[in-house]
Amino acid sequence: LRKRKRAILYAGAAGLVIVIAVLALTLFTGRAEAIDSIAVLPLENLTGDTEKEYFVDVATEELIGKLGQISGLQRVISRTSVMKFKDTDKTLSEIARELNVDCVVEGSVQQAGDRVRIQVRLIDALPEEQNLWGKTYERPISDVLVMYGEMAQAIAENIQVKLTANETTRFADARQVNPEAFNALLMGMQKQDPPTPQALEIALEYYELALKIDPTYAEAHLAVGMNWLVRNQFGYTVPREGGPKAKAAILKALELDSTLAEGHAALASVYFLYEWDWANAEAEWKRAIELNPNYVHSVYSHFLWVMKRPEEAMAKMERTLQLAPLDEMVQLHYTFLLQSAGRDDEAMTQWRKLLRTSPQQPMLHWGLSVSFLRKAMYEESVAEMKAVYSSIGDHEVKEALTRGYAQSGYRGALRSAAELLAGRAQKTYVNSFEVAQLYALSGENDQAFEWLEKSLEERSPHMPYVGAYVELESLRSDPRFQDLMRKMNLPVDEKE
Repeated sequence: LRKRKRAILYAGAAGLVIVIAVLALTLFTGRAEAIDSIAVLPLENLTGDTEKEYFVDVATEELIGKLGQISGLQRVISRTSVMKFKDTDKTLSEIARELNVDCVVEGSVQQAGDRVRIQVRLIDALPEEQNLWGKTYERPISDVLVMYGEMAQAIAENIQVKLTANETTRFADARQVNPEAFNALLMGMQKQDPPTPQALEIALEYYELALKIDPTYAEAHLAVGMNWLVRNQFGYTVPREGGPKAKAAILKALELDSTLAEGHAALASVYFLYEWDWANAEAEWKRAIELNPNYVHSVYSHFLWVMKRPEEAMAKMERTLQLAPLDEMVQLHYTFLLQSAGRDDEAMTQWRKLLRTSPQQPMLHWGLSVSFLRKAMYEESVAEMKAVYSSIGDHEVKEALTRGYAQSGYRGALRSAAELLAGRAQKTYVNSFEVAQLYALSGENDQAFEWLEKSLEERSPHMPYVGAYVELESLRSDPRFQDLMRKMNLPVDEKE
């Protein structure tokens, strides 16, 4: 009997030890699975000044950028996607599920004089919220980049993600910023959104002010370069003039700081869109991804598509969609690939979905117009093309489309719009590639090639896509089309 009681006692004690051990592991070591995906939610503005909102948003973006440089993190959600949750009433668990991440970072920003205080918390959001770590950082504004690096390293340490030697060195080498130059840069970035011609001009003045204060400010040089890239992309300046200005500023930024992933990606865009230097474009994208494995690179996927590497292009786009699941521009880039691949039903569904949230986005209306055309839905296609020009306030082209359709149907509508823009080009700059597209859609192939040659001379950023746009499909069997592709050293399919 005594032996039996002793055995029961020992068994009970052993069971208690096991229970305690399990509880200890659960409470003190956190989740069993490794954490390799994270989202930094928009930091809360506690400065007491609504004009500081952009400063707070940049703090969020900078922390995302620093975390993105850590190769041990498989997914760091992009700024454009997390900003969708600014001022949301969703729970952290709901946000984590929507973004498909293991944990989230939240916090707040305060500023008093020349000092900044940022409080951050790391939270395991699934299946229930559980605090993993938290800390308050306070530094002079001049040390903000150092502070963001320290936060990123601490977050990595608390989720057992190790930094490589290069990553540790890069964080340790974070430089100080001139507070006045930093503020001028932030003001420029704020003024540039949305990127109207007037906004871009005002923003450029702020960037130049930042460089006047600190000529060695790499990020300000990069901002100047990006300003010119945006002007070119929106057709606000002649690409032949804007491209070199963009490149000069970006090269200066990289000369001052070769670790800027955004700088290498911007230089890749210059090589791709304006210089048509395919080898250097890809090398720069690869360097950007090496510096920031979580960098959003949907334009790189377009490059791969243009280079006739469709499997790689789609794989790169799928990776981008994981990093920026709610980014509308990424969704637009993805839909363009669907349309170029002939996946018309999927493309049409995507264009409509995007238009529900951005009804004034002209590129979306253009894409849907082409989708309708491929379905022989001509009336709907013209309606969407009219929406393109209505959204940018160009009522002359909209009226030309209406008149042309009434007189000669779909082709007449597009020809009327092309002729109006061609006439306008005698007085002011007009996007030659757009005119070429309209002529091609109207069946006027000779005029289409004439305007494509003008686009070639202008170094239009749309020319690298000449083999990808379905709007130019009717031209591909023409020997002039293959000659155009060869002039740009673009790969040509044997069947074209």
